[in-house]
Amino acid sequence: MKILLHVNYCEGRGRLPELLAMAVRLGYDGVELRWKYAFDDLTQEEYQQRVADFKSRHPAMEIVFGGGIKFCRGEADEVRRDTDRYLDFLPWARAQCGTTIMNGTTGPMVAPDCTWRDYDRNGSAMATEKDYQDAAAGLRVIGRRAGELGMKIGLETHCCYLHDTAASSRKLMDLTDCPHVGLNYDQGNIFAHPHGESIDEVFRLIGGKMVYAHLKNAHKVKGEYLAAPLRYGAINTRYILQKLNLPMLATEYPCTGDGFYAAKDDLDYMRFTLQNLSLT
Repeated sequence: MKILLHVNYCEGRGRLPELLAMAVRLGYDGVELRWKYAFDDLTQEEYQQRVADFKSRHPAMEIVFGGGIKFCRGEADEVRRDTDRYLDFLPWARAQCGTTIMNGTTGPMVAPDCTWRDYDRNGSAMATEKDYQDAAAGLRVIGRRAGELGMKIGLETHCCYLHDTAASSRKLMDLTDCPHVGLNYDQGNIFAHPHGESIDEVFRLIGGKMVYAHLKNAHKVKGEYLAAPLRYGAINTRYILQKLNLPMLATEYPCTGDGFYAAKDDLDYMRFTLQNLSLT
């Protein structure tokens, strides 16, 4: 099982070289980046060239790209434009970076009277059947193209999206019915949701749809989600690893602290645990 470094260990303006060097120096098997570059130090074209150059220097490194299209309630022109850009990005990623997995979303859904943290009122809680149908239709379009290229799209189980719980993710998968679209399983996000399922229930509902995973950890204190190092939180990562059967996954660090040390610490934990479980 390959272990990738998620961009959120070291994300920001001018930090791409630091992130890529960190992945190599610490011994990760690859990186997960954004498909759209969000900072003003590089154009999108420059960003893609930097990543392609990195891949050419380190051909064994896996590169996954994350990000989505607002299939749910996005403006029609924006959805059409982003779909076209995504369909252009896929063959570039496959040819220049060897990418086989794309981490995806179908657009944030936040109710007008809610904040982002009102997880039980946003996402699937406010969804209509039209939201599911729109998302499924869009996913089939990009899924077909991914399949032609030998790629898969994994929708991340993520609060404030249609696919925020295992139950809503399963419904969306059944409606999409595309072999090239699956799920990026993130128990950390499911844990944050007030109606998030247990690990066993998640695997019962969507275990067969997982194509990728994110691992992070957290505590809940008076209902607040507090991110923690992978080895210390309330989520039993060891148990998840016993149940996962995937070629690769990414560890995450959604914090503002020392991402370099956190990346080393999380990789040490992963190596120890995988070796202990005889999964290396």
